[in-house]
Amino acid sequence: MRKKARTSDVLLTVACLNLLLVSTVSQEFSKSLDASDKEADRVLSRQKRYLIFPQGSNIQLVYCLTIGAYGRNGDLVLGLTAAMAWELPSKLDNKFPDLLHRRTRSVAYPKIEAFLKSAGLDGRSCVLKALCEAGQRPNWKIGQGTFLQELMHAVFTLPKDGGKFESVDQQDYDLAYGSNENCTELYPACEHSVYDLAF
Repeated sequence: MRKKARTSDVLLTVACLNLLLVSTVSQEFSKSLDASDKEADRVLSRQKRYLIFPQGSNIQLVYCLTIGAYGRNGDLVLGLTAAMAWELPSKLDNKFPDLLHRRTRSVAYPKIEAFLKSAGLDGRSCVLKALCEAGQRPNWKIGQGTFLQELMHAVFTLPKDGGKFESVDQQDYDLAYGSNENCTELYPACEHSVYDLAF
């Protein structure tokens, strides 16, 4: 009988401790739910994050062609390099002008013309022909070419922002890009197409 009383006392004590533990946990849980409800009602905001780089950082696109000459080994090597560099943003600035891309192209296209002229081609005609071909390229063909063809397409595609080139000399770029005529007939001085070049 004593054992039964002792066992029932232990069970009663364990039951009381369990009840005390459950009530304490439920009170804490209730408090945390109230706090989380208040948190949920509060509107959280986070500043936009931007990727900026150390001052002077740039990204470069470089094409190098190295040609070894016959003769004694190591005597003569000819290298041709074409490179373009773009400055990366080093400070947060939301005041980018709408014509930024067109202005960048107004600097790049004359440089491309000079490079092509130094290679023995009619630089002006080839740039205008490339713009003409980029403007007439069907949407279903975009993304179907080689890496270099798609890169050339990106370089010679003008933004559809309604802007125009400011300089009188460069207004031909807009005319070439918007042309619906045969590009080869319009620019016969350039024998090559940017989409047919094999690098």
